Amino acid sequence: MPHSEINPFLAYLCKELSIQFDVATKRQKALSSPEFSELITATVQETLDAYISGELDLQSYYGFSANDYKVLAQKSIDSYSTTNNRFTEITEKHADLIEESVSSDLIEFGKISEKFGDIQNHLNHEVQRANKVIKELSNQVKNLEIKTTLDPLTKTYNRHALQEHLLAILYKEHFNYDMYALMIDIDDFKLINDRYGHIVGDKVLIFIAKIMKKALRDGDRVYRFGGEEFIILINRTDKEGAKLIAERLLNLCRQNKPLVQNKQLAVTLSIGLTKIVKGDTIDSLVGRSDSALYKAKNSGKDRLEMEF
Repeated sequence: MPHSEINPFLAYLCKELSIQFDVATKRQKALSSPEFSELITATVQETLDAYISGELDLQSYYGFSANDYKVLAQKSIDSYSTTNNRFTEITEKHADLIEESVSSDLIEFGKISEKFGDIQNHLNHEVQRANKVIKELSNQVKNLEIKTTLDPLTKTYNRHALQEHLLAILYKEHFNYDMYALMIDIDDFKLINDRYGHIVGDKVLIFIAKIMKKALRDGDRVYRFGGEEFIILINRTDKEGAKLIAERLLNLCRQNKPLVQNKQLAVTLSIGLTKIVKGDTIDSLVGRSDSALYKAKNSGKDRLEMEF
């Protein structure tokens, strides 16, 4: 690894570990030593794999452009500088006033007490103002995170990116080519979580996301819709081509199994397929693909169903 990439890589790894710890602590109050060790090992290995394969684009995965950080950093520096200057001004002003109070032979303790009270009030006001600025900057960071295009766990696009992409597509007056949507659900995912724990569940999500990326063509996109559900948008193909991609996904999952506790874990998918048509809204498209997915679930899982 080039020396220039070591620090960004370590920063990225620390962020990934932080995310994994946060997810784990929200799901269970405590981690056993084996679970903790497995979490660390899995996260480091996933990060190294992503770097070696060339999938790791630090700027994209952080979800913020360099300019976004630059703007926020400048605001923070300006705010700190302003607050620091105000503290200095207040201190100097009241130091002069106190000096006036003790310049005579008799020390006026009442005046000194009053001046110290004024200093405290002014400083409290400045602290409140600084806290308000910090809160506003924190909100801006949160807004940037909401708009981040990637899901931090699976490195697929997130739901916000799906909505933005679909709106851009559906608002077009006409489509230049056919587009299809796949709604995908990992079968019996709750049982996997209940039996093996949520850390293994996260590993399965990452594993399935990688399989989906392998099955897609350039220009197709996979989004994590929520939980164990994903949506794939397929363009420039017909119904048979879309079915072929869906069947490829099913076969890849049947043939490739994640290694869990020294044994291979069988994981299958249920898929609902629909075509994006003129007049669709996000709700109508998702509803139709979800209806097809429901058929697949009720028909035995590990299969594809269509709704047009």
